[in-house]
Amino acid sequence: MWRQVCVLNSQVATHLFNHHDLQGDRTSVAEGYDEIDRSGSELVVMHDVLSWREFHEVALRRAGFGQVISYPAHPESLNEHLNHGSNRRADLIVFGINPSSELSWENLRLLRGMYNGPVLATTEAHDSTILKRMQDMGVHDYLAVGEFGEEGLELKVETALTAHRINTLILENDLRTQRLFVNILTVMVKILESKDPYTRFHSHSVAKWSRMIGRRKGLCEEDLDRLGLAAVFHDFGKIGVPEEILCKAGRLTEEEFEIMKKHPTIARDLLSSLELLSDLLPAITHHHERWDGKGYPDGLKGEETPLWARIIALADAYDTMTSRRTYKEPYTPEHVRTELERGRATQFDPDLVDHFKGILDEYVKTV
Repeated sequence: MWRQVCVLNSQVATHLFNHHDLQGDRTSVAEGYDEIDRSGSELVVMHDVLSWREFHEVALRRAGFGQVISYPAHPESLNEHLNHGSNRRADLIVFGINPSSELSWENLRLLRGMYNGPVLATTEAHDSTILKRMQDMGVHDYLAVGEFGEEGLELKVETALTAHRINTLILENDLRTQRLFVNILTVMVKILESKDPYTRFHSHSVAKWSRMIGRRKGLCEEDLDRLGLAAVFHDFGKIGVPEEILCKAGRLTEEEFEIMKKHPTIARDLLSSLELLSDLLPAITHHHERWDGKGYPDGLKGEETPLWARIIALADAYDTMTSRRTYKEPYTPEHVRTELERGRATQFDPDLVDHFKGILDEYVKTV
C-alpha cells in the first residue's frame, strides 16, 4: 500500500511543479514575520485604579507605543471602544486585576468572552495562585508590574504582541499548507482514476449528482460545496488497494472483495490528520452503508448513516450503473429506474430515491 502512496506522491509532485501549482505557497513563517510596529500598535489599558491606569499608559507611551487608550476595567468600556468606529481595534489589552475582588475576576472572564486577542494581566505583586487562576481563564501573559516596573512592562507587552503575531502566522501558514494538500489530494484522485479508463472522472461525476440530490434535499450552498468535496474523495481509500484488484477485468473473488471493502476506512485514516476535511470523514467512511443495515464498514441502518453518506451512496451507484465497466455495458434509462426502485428502502434511502427520480425526470426534459 505505502509503495503505491510513494509512487503517487512522486507523480503528484511532478504534475504540480509542471503546472506551477506550488507557486505562492512557499512563504515561511520567518519570511512572513515583520517586527512589531510600536507606533502603529493599538493598546488598551484597563484598570480600576486611576493612578495605576495612568502609570501603564504613560510607561507604554514612553516606550514608543503611539496608540494607548485607557479605561476602567469594565467589559462595557472595551465594547464601547471596539464599536466606536471602523478604525478602532485592540492589538493587546493590558488588564489590571484586583486579586481580592471577585468582581474584578468576573470582569476578566467577561472580557475573555468578548475578545480573543492577546491579554496581559497585571497585578502589583507576584502571586503564583493568581497566575494559576488566570491561566485557567485562558490568560497566559502575566506581570507583577509593581516589581518589574516600566522596563518589565515594555518587555512583556513587546513579547506578548510578538508571540501573538507569530501564532497568527503559524495558523495562517498551516491553513495554506492544508489547502495546498487538498489540491494535491485532488490530483491524486485524478491519477488514481486514470489507471482505469472505465472509472475516469467517476469521482467528479459522483460529486455533480451528489450536489444535485443535496440541493433537492434542501442543503445550503456551503453544505453543498462540502458534500461535493466529500464525493470527490469518496474513493480516495482505493489508493491502498492493490492495483491488480483495482483494475481487474472480471468480478472480484470473495477474498478480493474483502480487501476492496477496506477502502472507506483507509480513506478515513489517511485523511483524518487534515482539519480542513474533518467534517467530510463520516460521509467518506460510510458511503457504502445500506438502508437495510447490510452495508460496510459498520453495518449502519437507516438514518444511522450520515445524510451526506446516503446521498453519495446513491450518486455513486447511479454513476456506476450508467457507466461502461469491463464487466458490463451502461444501463438503459429504464434499467436504471428499475434498479433504483429495487434498491429503494433496501440499499438506498427511500426519500432520496424519490428526490433523485424527480431530478432524472427534469434532466431528461432538458437534454
